Amino acid sequence: MKYKNYKSAIHNFTHSFISIDYMKSGRLAVNVLIDLYNLGLETKTTFDFINKTIQPEKVDSKESRQLLNDYLDWLPDHFNNQNCDLTKLEKLETTIWTDFEKAFSPPRMNDTLEFTVNAVTHWKADGREEQTIEISQTELMKKNFLKLKIPEMK
Repeated sequence: MKYKNYKSAIHNFTHSFISIDYMKSGRLAVNVLIDLYNLGLETKTTFDFINKTIQPEKVDSKESRQLLNDYLDWLPDHFNNQNCDLTKLEKLETTIWTDFEKAFSPPRMNDTLEFTVNAVTHWKADGREEQTIEISQTELMKKNFLKLKIPEMK
């Protein structure tokens, strides 16, 4: 098992977590951000996959808990496939955020919003120093999903 495999596994994990297209849950992390936006709160949340917590507490709901649990269920297989020992992971905390106020409609896509989802994952394995992975990606969704949320995938 190589330490560099952890970096790759966690990068892929984070990418999947913030993605609308490549997810391991019927629930979407973007919907948690939409919930915060609709509550008039800062659109930023942190999922701690070791301590199994979600912050802020206002978004610790049945849906966000299901999202957390779906990714926790996927972690053992994902780490095994990447030749990593999950039991050596001491920290895995992902903070995601976006600014829906900066979302815009691309040309000739009046019913669509384009926005950027950002993530920072702090992780630590096997007594080594803490590492950080940062990812930003552009997403598209229908404008009305900003009120209704993106439908659950089955």
